[in-house]
Amino acid sequence: MNMMKNKRIGFIVALTVPLLLLIGLTVKPLWTLTYGDDIALLTVPVDPRDLLYGDYVTLRYEIEEVPKNEISTVILDKLNKSVNSNGLTVYGKLVKQGDIYVLDSLSDKKPRGSVYLTGKLSSYDYQNVDGVNVHSIDFGLERYFVPENTGKELEDLSAKGRLMAHLKVKNGYGILQDISAVK
Repeated sequence: MNMMKNKRIGFIVALTVPLLLLIGLTVKPLWTLTYGDDIALLTVPVDPRDLLYGDYVTLRYEIEEVPKNEISTVILDKLNKSVNSNGLTVYGKLVKQGDIYVLDSLSDKKPRGSVYLTGKLSSYDYQNVDGVNVHSIDFGLERYFVPENTGKELEDLSAKGRLMAHLKVKNGYGILQDISAVK
């Protein structure tokens, strides 16, 4: 009788644990969608590298290129000492200018009471099209999936820098909700 009860409890635990893990994965996105701030970011042109993945638009944002001379020496020192090849975790504080948000400052500590995105600062710098040495930040918002056969027009707009991304942001976590043409 006791062995039967133990098997039943084991079966319930075996079903409950994976279910709780799956539910746990949805908490952060749902929390952000429900309570996050609505923001809009300007995109910059990107040449699509691989058209075989299906219909999605590759996005790159203005806020993802930070001139090296605007990054604090504290962050650059940490970046140089970092052995993490994925980059240094940074927090980009955003401020609203007109209808869009722009990068106000970059910090290695979470900003309080403001809209910010969490990203990975690359340890490599390069010259952008204006000849300025910049570091790139990966905020994890590069792909926007679209219905089949509708991506070409959006890619053309993105290549011209005429695309705006609309996001929900909460506690540094951003969810790309929509993209539209810049008016």
